[in-house]
Amino acid sequence: MALIIAMGISGYNPEGGSPVTIVFARLARFVSSIAGALAMFFCFILILNSVVKLVNPGDPLPRFVWGFWVLLVFGSSIYHAVRVPWEDVFTGARMGGGGGLIGASVWWFFRIATGRYVSLPVMFLGIAVAVSLLANKSPWTPFSLIWMAFMSGWQWFKEFVGRFFGEHGPDPEEIWHDEPGDEAEEDEELSLRDLIEAGSPGRGAFSSTVAEIQARLGRGQDGQDETGAEPAGDPGLQSPVAGAPGGRDPGGADAPASGRRSKAGGVEEFEPSMEQQPLSEDVFYEIPPLDILQKSEPSKRPKPSQSYEALGRVIERTLLSFGIAAKVIGIERGPAVTRFELQPGPGVKVASIVNLSQDLALALASQDVRIEAPIPGKSAIGIEVPNKEVSLVHLRDVLETREFRNSKSPLTIALGKDISGRSVVTTLDHCLHLLIAGATGAGKSVCINSIIASLLFKARPDQVKLVLIDPKRVELSVWSKVPHLIAPVVSDPKKAAGALRWAIKEMESRYEKFTKVGTRDIDRYNQVATPPDSLKPAMPYIVIIIDELSDLMMVAPAEVEDAIFRLAQMARASGIYLVVATQRPSVDVITGTIKANIPSRIAFAVASQIDSRTILDMAGAEKLLGRGDMLFHPVGSSKPLRNQGCYISEREIDELVSFVSAQAKPQFATGILQVPETLEQESEISDDPFFPQALRIVVEAKQASVSLLQRKLPIGYSRAARLIDAMEVKGYVGPYEGSKPREVRITMAEYLRMFEAGTQAAATAASPGSSSHPSGSSIPDPNILSGREHTAQAETAVEKPSDPPFVKRPTFVDELRSRGSARALTQDTMGREGRETDPRTSGRQGDGGARRRNA
Repeated sequence: MALIIAMGISGYNPEGGSPVTIVFARLARFVSSIAGALAMFFCFILILNSVVKLVNPGDPLPRFVWGFWVLLVFGSSIYHAVRVPWEDVFTGARMGGGGGLIGASVWWFFRIATGRYVSLPVMFLGIAVAVSLLANKSPWTPFSLIWMAFMSGWQWFKEFVGRFFGEHGPDPEEIWHDEPGDEAEEDEELSLRDLIEAGSPGRGAFSSTVAEIQARLGRGQDGQDETGAEPAGDPGLQSPVAGAPGGRDPGGADAPASGRRSKAGGVEEFEPSMEQQPLSEDVFYEIPPLDILQKSEPSKRPKPSQSYEALGRVIERTLLSFGIAAKVIGIERGPAVTRFELQPGPGVKVASIVNLSQDLALALASQDVRIEAPIPGKSAIGIEVPNKEVSLVHLRDVLETREFRNSKSPLTIALGKDISGRSVVTTLDHCLHLLIAGATGAGKSVCINSIIASLLFKARPDQVKLVLIDPKRVELSVWSKVPHLIAPVVSDPKKAAGALRWAIKEMESRYEKFTKVGTRDIDRYNQVATPPDSLKPAMPYIVIIIDELSDLMMVAPAEVEDAIFRLAQMARASGIYLVVATQRPSVDVITGTIKANIPSRIAFAVASQIDSRTILDMAGAEKLLGRGDMLFHPVGSSKPLRNQGCYISEREIDELVSFVSAQAKPQFATGILQVPETLEQESEISDDPFFPQALRIVVEAKQASVSLLQRKLPIGYSRAARLIDAMEVKGYVGPYEGSKPREVRITMAEYLRMFEAGTQAAATAASPGSSSHPSGSSIPDPNILSGREHTAQAETAVEKPSDPPFVKRPTFVDELRSRGSARALTQDTMGREGRETDPRTSGRQGDGGARRRNA
């Protein structure tokens, strides 16, 4: 119908020559009188509206369609106001002139309501609303922009007036307040957060009085003590100083006078600047607003409940076809998975339903089906079916929930939403420590970014400090400017080991402080050592986040594993927590020591059931969908909880980092990234193939010197000196004592236990009949073998025939020189007389020698 009307309008002729019938010509004239010159645009909107309703019959009109309608209304009114005089406002509209009756009515209303000069700006504001709707934005977006511009101008004006009167006149507060000498009673009820925001230069305040804030806080605490109520606000924010009974500090004259000026009542105030933002005070720091993050939009096409009930009936029929009676008693739809709660009939075994997961996936035409038997806390079996459309869970959706907002711990983190759609919020002090593992692209990096962002939205820099270790160099570098960092983002594995060692020293230092005060953990220590009336900063929590553990385990496995073991075992009470992530969940990366001390774990999608058992000690992660689908196994839980992880985009991260970095800069502690000399030397030890031989020479000679190694080994002075230094680092030899020789602190028996694993393996691979020398390429030194023979002779008191006196036995240096091209010299190619024999006859000679000795 709208298309026919448009055709009639296009061929309409007021003089009567119309190419269509009289009926449609009259209809076209009627539409022209309604919309005027915008009649064709009116028909276009009707056509668009009809098409949208035909495509989505049960859905409401989208925003852009409403945008076209709003654009028609206000566009026709503006056109009518420009083209038609006020005296003929409705007369011209009835004749089809201007914007028609729509434009005339809207213009008449705003002209009467707002006046001649205000009506046009108001109608242009309606055009802005229409453009906002066309861009799929909220209709309140233009009003928000106007309000923000107005507030920015007002703040600038107040700052300008404050600077002007600060230089040329009286105090600005005496101008803006009606009673300059007295304070209003409601000022006493101001919360600490309001006082901090009022004095924050980021808010554009023109003055701030630290002494006045402290005095008000003192009065607020006095009032609360009378009622017995706890002080409101964040505990970490409360650092007041008790003032005089009158709320003023009479001792203000003793304070430094630079940058301050006196005020009535004896209070000295100063003008804050952007440079005056010390992290020790953190008075000017503001928690980021949630408006920085993007909010999830409602689903455009919610799936009707009838379809889920149909899937439930399919599950019941499939099980019944296998002779299993069961009934679906509940359906819970999550962002990525829908769980059907199944109650089996009498006498039905749970294992019989679990074994039919593949058959259920075939019947439901699903990618995979995960069966949770039973559901914790319910007498039902959960059948988890992936949704056709996955709903994205934005981080803001979880941060706005009551669970996150009401949590008092600064270590609160948001993980996502579970199958029921409830937000999953936990704290690191409850998790103790956290292990994250999964395949590449499963969502580990996004999960880590969500954890860091949650900490920034919950804690100030004086409450939580971060140590970020990123061997991949690209994942955590975006957080390099946040003021919560206590060290730059670590990308060098050696420096990462140094950072972990620093954390161990910090843990030990904190425990020493706890012992002096007589407390057991960081919370009690902050209550005792830093009371509310003290200016001493509280001891902050430290969160160490490792993005890729496998790289660290490849470079320095012993150091990293020992450090993680000590921190995970002892650091919880000192306020140091670990968040460790890896994309290779193998036993050489996630060792038994690490798993035993990190009880809380998050598993993303993995390739095999073995990887799932490595992470969770149970199967299930191999059936996850990826893209944030996770299994969260907190400490104390019998079974993991399936969640859809939070998502935070790079743009949101950049805006968050820009907001927090504009308020304060990170203050790095000294010595965190310093690579210990022992670590550098130990890495050289593992790379030097001569170290075992050099150590054996030192043990045999019972003295350690560079010249000794130069005589015994084909190496130069520099390499021999490095080997001696490495032995000192390991503790095998003593330090340099001038003319005295170095002390050798290791015996031959200890050396054999450490370095003779290869020799024992070669000895076990030797033939049983050969008793003189084992076969193979890896053999011990002849001197060691001769030493063992002498030991055996002494024990058995059996005298063996000695070698002929004219035969020279090969030494260790001769053996090294004879290797030449780095090829091991075997015993099969060396005769007892010291000359090379034919390999084809060496075996027979060895057998003959054995027979002669046996005889």
